[in-house]
Amino acid sequence: MSKISIATVVVGALFLAGCGETVNIGENGVAQGITVQATGTADVVPDAVRLSLSVSVMADTSETALSRVAISADAVRAALLKAGIDDADIATQTLAVNPEYTYTDAEGQKLIGYRATQVFDVLVRDAENAGPVVDAVVRAGGDAVAVNSTTPVVDDATDGATAARQDAVEKARAKAEEYAKLLGVELGDLVFLTELSAPTNIFVGAKSDAVSSESATPVVDLGTQEITVTVEVRWQLG
Repeated sequence: MSKISIATVVVGALFLAGCGETVNIGENGVAQGITVQATGTADVVPDAVRLSLSVSVMADTSETALSRVAISADAVRAALLKAGIDDADIATQTLAVNPEYTYTDAEGQKLIGYRATQVFDVLVRDAENAGPVVDAVVRAGGDAVAVNSTTPVVDDATDGATAARQDAVEKARAKAEEYAKLLGVELGDLVFLTELSAPTNIFVGAKSDAVSSESATPVVDLGTQEITVTVEVRWQLG
């Protein structure tokens, strides 16, 4: 290879590096090789549902409001435990009591009472049990309970991550082979593979507002969620 062609390839290598890909063919101790990045994907059905629940009570005094919300919250908590939810999967996000006012032109601002609210974050690890859990909570807490959101999540991302890794490696090899073909060289031995990003268990997906109104037990439509894994792979040139 002439000095002019070597220089041309090195310049090209610097350009590719800025895009996440690097091609090195050269002198001065630079190892010959092709480095690429690729992102693999896999669609999985969420296996759990995260619920946001509120218990809210109005009373004439803040002390009474807190006492009443505690009673309703205990009923909700008991219903969750009876439905098979573990203590560790029930967390209080907020507990607050605040004055509540109304306003009219005739009387202006007027205190109407105190509202106490406790918000729960609940993880239902069996997605199929989400509807019955919502049912049980509403029965236990009555009008004091509000279901703020139902969010399908992936509790165990292991299988999806494995499929995404396979997809990422296949895409990386295809990309490297394409560069090698464009340069008129052959891929050699694998030098390294680095995983740049991968899912962890329990990640939040899109919120689901699809709840059946025709059934006594609401149905949460899980849909699918995309798991991604990004890798960086380098091959020597053959």
